[in-house]
Amino acid sequence: MSYTNTELVRHHLATEFPTRDQVYDQIVVFNSDDYISFFSGAVDESLLIVKSIQTNESEQKKIILGSGANAVDSFPLQRGSVVVASDNSLGTIYTENIDYIIDYNNSQLYIKDDGGLASGDTITVWFRKYVLYVNNSDYQVDYENGKIRRMTGGDIAPGETVLTDYTPIYKSHTEEVLNNAVLEANNLIENEIDPDQIYGADPVLQAAATYRALEIVCQTAAARELSSLRGEDKSALVWMKLADVFADRSDKFMRSFRPPIDGPNKPIHS
Repeated sequence: MSYTNTELVRHHLATEFPTRDQVYDQIVVFNSDDYISFFSGAVDESLLIVKSIQTNESEQKKIILGSGANAVDSFPLQRGSVVVASDNSLGTIYTENIDYIIDYNNSQLYIKDDGGLASGDTITVWFRKYVLYVNNSDYQVDYENGKIRRMTGGDIAPGETVLTDYTPIYKSHTEEVLNNAVLEANNLIENEIDPDQIYGADPVLQAAATYRALEIVCQTAAARELSSLRGEDKSALVWMKLADVFADRSDKFMRSFRPPIDGPNKPIHS
């Protein structure tokens, strides 16, 4: 019997969850052409980068500094590879995070206030960059479940090691989780309250089943949080508390359908 459905449950999950911190340089090894899990959850489709290191030789560029972003290259830079000096002979070597800041993903250099560099200065930059791979040409991604696979005929070789940058997303459910929660909640309500299927689409049982499904979704989200890269107990605890709230609401709606509990018989004087 169907008491609730995915649309009713999804209505309570309509709020978009905030994204987590960006993950940089996570290693993925393509040991097969099957999908490989790189994160146990959803990732932001617009922020995934797949790259590799194909050379240890540094490139060199002379830059006249401006007050804003100074472009170093058009490809992401390898972290820790940047050297900034006053000239080709390394007369003065400047220090990252004291004299300048590097945005490695966007290949940009910024001067720091109170550092040793100023707008108008000329510097020489040595750097190494990543090679970027192309989505749907070199690889394919299952963004909903954090999985990636190598595409035959692309530039990623079998067995190759690549690096991924991505932003995980707080997402309490996938469609599979939602469908399974609804199925389980409907079965629980039917088995406990309506085994003879006499109540049908009763609105009270519909609410009970909806909250029971939400409880299951929250429990799944807590388990996913604990098994993720961050594995934060605090986030999992929040999901478990929400699960308890939904369980309590479901139970309140179901009470009127449960038979009263008989107390002990009064003693009989003989």
